[in-house]
Amino acid sequence: MEVFGLEARHNDLARGIVVVRCRTKLLADQQRELWNMLAVGGVTEPVDSDEPATLAGSLHHDASAAEDDPRELMAAPWMPPSTSELVAQRQALDHAAAKFDIVAAWFLKVETGVDSTAWIHDDGDDDADDDTNDDDADDDTNETSGEGSDDSDADDGDGEDDSSEAVHRIEIAPRAVLPDVGVAVPPAAAGGATTEPGAGDSIRILFRAPDAPDEPPTLWSEASGDPMALDDMDDDDSDDGDIELIESRWRSGVPPLEYTVSFPLERYPEILDHYDAEDFGIAIKLSGQPVAGEDAVINALFALWLSAYQDERSETFEPFRRADVVHDRTHRSALLWVERLRVPATAADQVHFLMWIVARLAEITPIMWARFDTADEADKAKASAEDNKPFVLAGNPFEDRLQRQGQEAALAWAVSQSVWTKRELAGMLIEVALSRDPNDAVGAALAELLLRRALQWDELSNARGYLAIVLIRQRRFAEAFAVALATSDDDVRLLTVIETAQVDYDALLETPNAPSGTATPLLQLLDSATMAASSDENLTELIAETAKHADALLAEVLPLLPARTSLIPHLYNASFGLERTTSLAILRRIIQLPPPPSGNSESRAAFAMAWNNACIHAHALGDYETAAEIAEGGLPYGDENPYMFHSAACAFAALGNADRALELLTLAIAANYDHIEKMETDPDLAPLFKDPRFTALFKDWRGHRADLN
Repeated sequence: MEVFGLEARHNDLARGIVVVRCRTKLLADQQRELWNMLAVGGVTEPVDSDEPATLAGSLHHDASAAEDDPRELMAAPWMPPSTSELVAQRQALDHAAAKFDIVAAWFLKVETGVDSTAWIHDDGDDDADDDTNDDDADDDTNETSGEGSDDSDADDGDGEDDSSEAVHRIEIAPRAVLPDVGVAVPPAAAGGATTEPGAGDSIRILFRAPDAPDEPPTLWSEASGDPMALDDMDDDDSDDGDIELIESRWRSGVPPLEYTVSFPLERYPEILDHYDAEDFGIAIKLSGQPVAGEDAVINALFALWLSAYQDERSETFEPFRRADVVHDRTHRSALLWVERLRVPATAADQVHFLMWIVARLAEITPIMWARFDTADEADKAKASAEDNKPFVLAGNPFEDRLQRQGQEAALAWAVSQSVWTKRELAGMLIEVALSRDPNDAVGAALAELLLRRALQWDELSNARGYLAIVLIRQRRFAEAFAVALATSDDDVRLLTVIETAQVDYDALLETPNAPSGTATPLLQLLDSATMAASSDENLTELIAETAKHADALLAEVLPLLPARTSLIPHLYNASFGLERTTSLAILRRIIQLPPPPSGNSESRAAFAMAWNNACIHAHALGDYETAAEIAEGGLPYGDENPYMFHSAACAFAALGNADRALELLTLAIAANYDHIEKMETDPDLAPLFKDPRFTALFKDWRGHRADLN
């Protein structure tokens, strides 16, 4: 048996992992027995019979990597020994080796950690870190009253009097449960990657004024009480709020660092100048013969990596938001990533420490290729999904060959490949194509060539959508439409419409040289099956981009939306920041959708507010008949959104229907509307000012309020 790294610790900060390789695969019961034998000597912790066999390296439960699979490679947390404990650990290892035929054992440790208490991560106001429960406007998640929701004095700068306008935004909290490192992390690291607070709970609704920021602060920061997250939200509003790390702060010197590795490592040393704390990670591709349990080793080293960024002395210190490993078992690749890594360590320390981690992995299971990489939202979702097969491209040697040897040589190399699969090669070609400017004829020509070849190698890749974009940018619309129509992928079809709308939306409505009665390209691309299969988010993006770049096309696209109530809050948010006529068109489509069931849901709230805002926009545009018509339709939702009574009263006052307007004002007062005082002086209600019933109405209201007081 070969043993690597079994040595005494130098301080009490030491934490590590132990990896063993057996000559034959061990079943789950044997793995548990192995760990318990090692636990006798203090190598690791004992395992109960009903617990998973693998103590480290199992981030998620999925069928493709079941915890009870037989394994040759196994990993667990290691408790580095003192000098006096070293002999006992070696004896326990020898006994386990004799019984389970262990051929090699690796002991990897880190003996330092970040010093968060010495890191001044805010502007010096220590009280700000603890003030996470203040009664600010964003915490009033279920109220329409008070600061933050009073829009009655808002002026949107269009010259119209918006004194009656009460337009609110609705915030839709993310539904997905974020990955949790959980039991895979050694004890010192267990606090770092927790599930996002509130994720998966009922959706929270925030009412926002029309002049609220387009990107409101995230609920996660407030819910978690993360002082750094709260500081960062404040910093976002200033140009000088970025944190500058002048030097690293470690509790016992820097962690082990590596500056050279035995395998190709892309994007190094460039990563030192382009390090991004918001999204940091590395993709690796293993080589040699697959070994059962290699995933567990990757996960264990991932946990060891993040453990160095914990500081158990501080309850509020959150070094990162999310972290996980995306395993592509088909290609023996993995992506280790961490999001929002805010620690007192320089980019150089972080990069070279991660290089040390993967260099140690390469000593256990060889690595063929690697590169520093980031994870998009799709990757992050795949990390915790149970029914998918993620794809991780861990390198792009094609790009280097293209630059050094030219197009023909690079393609010849790709065709002859056996180490990289066709899907990986297609991914390489797509990456290179995306680096070319589709508006430039030369760049577009190369991009088209590579994307078409990528489609030959992987029909299911995202090359089709990118190819459509290249063709659209070159104004080859008919070819782009043909590419999109050749697939049932709704993402590609919607993307084609969005891109064409930005370049020349008339192309979507023309059918040159086509027989009479032929559907326009728009109707072919957005057929009922495509629209029904598209997600609410993608459909909303379609509407938002069309409204932004080709509002004249909205009248053609809005009727094609499926009648789904789940679309309502998304479309409602999309109605902001647009011309009134455009916003009104979207709102009128919302109120044509089936009314959501009564109850405290984001769809119901947005539906009620959409009626109100549609009435407001029609009134501001001077279309009082339409405003009154919308008002009548929205009155059944007035009890849920009393703004409706106010807006409706303005509409009928503009038509000269004082009786109906006064009835509606009475309903607003009865509903304890938040802005009763402002109705009394609202210029949009000026036609009623001389009506004695109007004066009496507010006199009675003030008298009743005085009686209550």
